[in-house]
Amino acid sequence: MKAAPAPAAPRAKPPAPAEAAAPPSPLESSRFTLWCLERWMSLGAPAVGRRVPGTMVVAVAALAVGIVAVIVTTSTGLNIAYADSQSHLTISRRLFDSKAPGFTQLGTVWLPVPSLILVPFVQNLWLWHTGLAAGLLGLVCLMGTACGVYRVAARIGLGRPARIAGVLLIIANPSILYVFTTALTEPVLILCMMGCFAGLAHWVTSRRNLSAGEMMVFTGLPAAGATLSRYEGWVLVVGGTVVVLVASWRRKKEWRYAIKMSLAFAVLPAVAIGWWLAYNYAVYGNLLEFLNGQYSASNLQKATADAGLLAYTHNAGLTLWTYNWSVLETAGALTVVLGIGGAIMLAWRFGLSNTALLVWVMGVAYGFSLLSLYLGQTHMNNDHSLPENWWNSRYALAVIPWLAVLAAVLVDSLSRVPTIAPGLLALVGLALVLQTAWWATDPARSSVIAEADGYIQLKAASGATDAAAYLRDHYDGGQVLMDESAAGSALLPEIGIPLVDYYNRSTGELFTAAIADPVSHAKWVFVSTADAPELSQTGVADLVYDAVKKQPSFETSYRVVFDEGDYRIYERISS
Repeated sequence: MKAAPAPAAPRAKPPAPAEAAAPPSPLESSRFTLWCLERWMSLGAPAVGRRVPGTMVVAVAALAVGIVAVIVTTSTGLNIAYADSQSHLTISRRLFDSKAPGFTQLGTVWLPVPSLILVPFVQNLWLWHTGLAAGLLGLVCLMGTACGVYRVAARIGLGRPARIAGVLLIIANPSILYVFTTALTEPVLILCMMGCFAGLAHWVTSRRNLSAGEMMVFTGLPAAGATLSRYEGWVLVVGGTVVVLVASWRRKKEWRYAIKMSLAFAVLPAVAIGWWLAYNYAVYGNLLEFLNGQYSASNLQKATADAGLLAYTHNAGLTLWTYNWSVLETAGALTVVLGIGGAIMLAWRFGLSNTALLVWVMGVAYGFSLLSLYLGQTHMNNDHSLPENWWNSRYALAVIPWLAVLAAVLVDSLSRVPTIAPGLLALVGLALVLQTAWWATDPARSSVIAEADGYIQLKAASGATDAAAYLRDHYDGGQVLMDESAAGSALLPEIGIPLVDYYNRSTGELFTAAIADPVSHAKWVFVSTADAPELSQTGVADLVYDAVKKQPSFETSYRVVFDEGDYRIYERISS
């Protein structure tokens, strides 16, 4: 009997043809269009209470531009070109990564807030080594600065074109974008100043009488942050207090109210300044250690001043000439021209109203910088100064937000003349595009970036770059003896070794003991052999090199493994 045949397998169905991606439905397109339109309209909407519509749009735009800037500078190493940038990264990390960790690692002269708020970002060794830690903080500062300019412009009643112009003058400025990727102190100062000005703008323009507590939180707190970021913040307190006093008197015609609100603004910054003086006295035994101590600007600039190279000191003409050229070469010609025009329109439209006083007080950094330069407390050079070189042009950066708000006042004034507004606004927009393109073809046209490029070339020519790379690649433990405070030796992030492995000035008595007996402390000795009388006079000569070259036993205990330019690295000879 034959078995029944097995049933045939079912026929496989041919695969269904791939469906083409469906185009967005008209409803989806209309929703996106509506969303974009709402965002656009928010940029011109009036402020309501504490809310300023459009702030988030500005923050996202600043974040996007800032991310690109961070990628560019970090990938090229330009973000750690300034020695001060590497020093600030080092200060933040040595608070917890050091042979002598602790709060006193903040040192003096440099105010503490920028170093303290950088601490969370430098916990990771790679973020610290690459300088990306500072870039992450800089993104926050850039967003806050752009939003601050926008909110001030909105609070004083400027329209959409003016607000956008002010923001673009910030986020399209290469000097701002570069410095905000570094660990320099200007980004934190500018962030705090703009936070204070935005708070003052809210108070000045509010129909409701804000309380003293609100004044302390929204204006006094950021002002205190500014006072502990850079010394420009100290003058902000004076100017801001005057504005609050005048505006309070005008509001109620009561001295009691005016004094109460002025104190509410000034008390936190005053406490911050008092704390800094007390800290200097407690740690160094000198209230004014930051002003006249070993590492103060006056001492470090002594050799330069004695050589007659601070030509602008007590010379008002040269002071104005030098500083204004730095402003022009960091802010850009368009920003300066629009700012000057805006200052004229501010005086014409607003007179001496509270709104005008608010905008004028934003220029306190300009006045402070001129005074510091005139008194010889600040050292700044550019390609139009005497002598001609790049030095500290970044001190002009704090003026840029003020110029941006003044420019916004001018743009708003132009936009209110219907017959000429479209053409003039288009001309301003075209000028901004051309200035941005001009900078983009050669970023070193910014004096701040030109100075950074110069430092990179100087480090390469002196051997510093190769010395840092050699120690980073060959270090296998055993501790390092190095004077990182010597001129040109602020290289610790670039080297990338944990700071606990170093004996240096910041380790105090441990450093002294290691210098006296290097063999029993460190396998590696990193020195700068640069020798000039002014280095010793100003306290930035290499203390390690000065000591070991006088020790006969040193040459028999160590061998030279790197010698290039001004830098030499020794490795202990195994016994």
